[in-house]
Amino acid sequence: MEDVLYLGLDAHTRNCVLSAMNSRGVVAFTRSFKTSERALREQVTRMSARSRYLALEESTISGWIAGVLRPHVDRLIVCDPKHNALISQGNKDDVSDAVNLCQLLRLDALVEVYHSDQDDRVDFKIAVQQYLHFRSAHARLKTKIKFKFQQAGIIPTGDRVFSQTYRSEYLVQLPTEARRKILCNLYAQLDALGRLRRTAQDLMEELGRSYPEIIQFQQMPGIGMVGAHLFSGLIQTPHRFRTRQQLWRYCRLGIVARSSAGKPLSYKRLDRSGSGVLKAVSHQCWKAALSTKSPNEVRLYYEASLKRTGNRTHARLNTQRKALAVLWTIWKNDVAYNAALFYESPAHAVDAQALGKR
Repeated sequence: MEDVLYLGLDAHTRNCVLSAMNSRGVVAFTRSFKTSERALREQVTRMSARSRYLALEESTISGWIAGVLRPHVDRLIVCDPKHNALISQGNKDDVSDAVNLCQLLRLDALVEVYHSDQDDRVDFKIAVQQYLHFRSAHARLKTKIKFKFQQAGIIPTGDRVFSQTYRSEYLVQLPTEARRKILCNLYAQLDALGRLRRTAQDLMEELGRSYPEIIQFQQMPGIGMVGAHLFSGLIQTPHRFRTRQQLWRYCRLGIVARSSAGKPLSYKRLDRSGSGVLKAVSHQCWKAALSTKSPNEVRLYYEASLKRTGNRTHARLNTQRKALAVLWTIWKNDVAYNAALFYESPAHAVDAQALGKR
């Protein structure tokens, strides 16, 4: 019996390759088999060991495989393939990929992708993703409709062109009957996507009622109902991040810097990996908070940061990071939202008291 087995699984929808490596770096076996729940369990538990650690790359079926195999291993890692240079470079095949996964796992050199083991949280995330899909498709189709009118020399402004009440005013301006039929088809598709978007949002809100943090998120100025659901649904749990910096990097607000021998190789920039949706949520929070006439904690924090840095971009990014950090903090500590969380000095605390504690 081996003390430790490091297992690397190269998984595909039809076939899988499983490789095992002992603590000395010796490959114990490599097997190919058909992808099925039963085969996965049998192959992973086939060789006895006191401890089993398993790694597989993120894919469309990785969440399902993780749910199947997590009870049968001591640790399971779904890793980000973008960071696996050992696998992506040089000769590449399923067997070598599985062996290289074992090696990277043994060296603790894998970047993990979070997968929840709670079915309700997985369902909620999928519902949020479905809403985002229909919302994006709806927005793209609106752009396409405007483009079709522009091809005919008609320049629509605002959303009046999409209204069922007023769209006929634009259709009659088209030069041919064929163009009108084409636009009518696009309008029919737009109406169908609108219904799907509303249905997806209703489902997202229905599932979101099970999570009390969503109510607290909406107490922050600029974080509306949709933003609160997106943050909860995509993050899934605040405990996946040990630090605020990890949260910011996941939300595309971390800083990337490259240097060699103490000299910079490029300008510092925001990390492009992570969730652009959550970055947009923080941007909307900042934008909405500044658009209100009455003072609020988000606006006061931005103004203080602007005074300190003298740079509007830096002040905005600082405010976006702070908003995300506050949401993460109240969720992680299971406490009610409080405007004072935006302030870290006695002078700012006075401002927070004036705004009131929510």
